[in-house]
Amino acid sequence: MKNKIFKTISINLCILSVSFAFLYGQSAEEIIKKMEEKMFPSSRSEMTLRFETKTSQEDYVFTSFARDTNQKIIVRFKSPAAMLGSDLLMLDRNVWLYDPKSGREMKIPSNQSFGGTGFSYGDILRLNYSDNYTASIKEDLGDSWIVDLVAKQKDAPYHAISLEIAKDFTPVLGRCFTRSGDLIKEMEYSNSKLINGVLKPLTVRVTSPLDPSEVSTLTLVKEEKKEYPLSIFNKRNLSLKMEENY
Repeated sequence: MKNKIFKTISINLCILSVSFAFLYGQSAEEIIKKMEEKMFPSSRSEMTLRFETKTSQEDYVFTSFARDTNQKIIVRFKSPAAMLGSDLLMLDRNVWLYDPKSGREMKIPSNQSFGGTGFSYGDILRLNYSDNYTASIKEDLGDSWIVDLVAKQKDAPYHAISLEIAKDFTPVLGRCFTRSGDLIKEMEYSNSKLINGVLKPLTVRVTSPLDPSEVSTLTLVKEEKKEYPLSIFNKRNLSLKMEENY
C-alpha cells in the first residue's frame, strides 16, 4: 500500500514539474544552470571583498581559479597580510582551508562565516547552486522569475534561498533563510557591465536584519576565461600552486 502511495506522489510531482516548465517556458533547473553558465565561467578572476561596520572597515583581495560552473574552485588571498597562504579549495561540495603554519589542509563547513563578515566560505567560493540546492519556480514576474532553492544537504550555506533571476539569466536579489524560516541575509546584485562580452552584475552587496549596520560587498574586478585541468583541483595543490603553470 505504501509503495502505491509513494508511486502516486512521484507521478504527481513529475506532472507538476512538467506543468510548471510548460507554463513558464523554462524549468527551474534550466534557469539556474543558465544563470551559472553566465555568472560562473571557467576562468581566472580577480575579486575584492569589503566588510564594513559602524566602527571599522576591512578589505580582502583574492584570485579565484574555477571550472565546471564553480563546482571546482581555488581561492588565493593577496591581502590582508594575515590571510596570505590561508587559501581555499572547493571540490564539489567539500571546502578545504590550507593552514600555512602547519602545512595541513582542514575541512571546514561551507556555511561557516568568513572572518566574521556577512559572507560564508561558500559565498566566497561562489557556491554552485544547482549542485547544492533543489530548485522550483515560485513566480513569474514578467521580467524575472522567483526561484525557490532548498538545500540538498545540511552543510549548505543556507537552508533555503529565494532568488530573483532576470529573464536574461542574471541574478537580481537573493533572500537567505534558516531551517526555521528566519530571514538571515539579503544579497543584492548590481553594477552590471560587459565582461568578456557578457553583460552581468559584478557586485554583490550583503546585509542582514540581524545587524543592519554591517555591510559586505563582493566585487568582480577582472575575469579571464580559462580552462584549467582537473589535476590542479586537489588538496595537495593548495601548497604546490600548479595553476600558475597554465
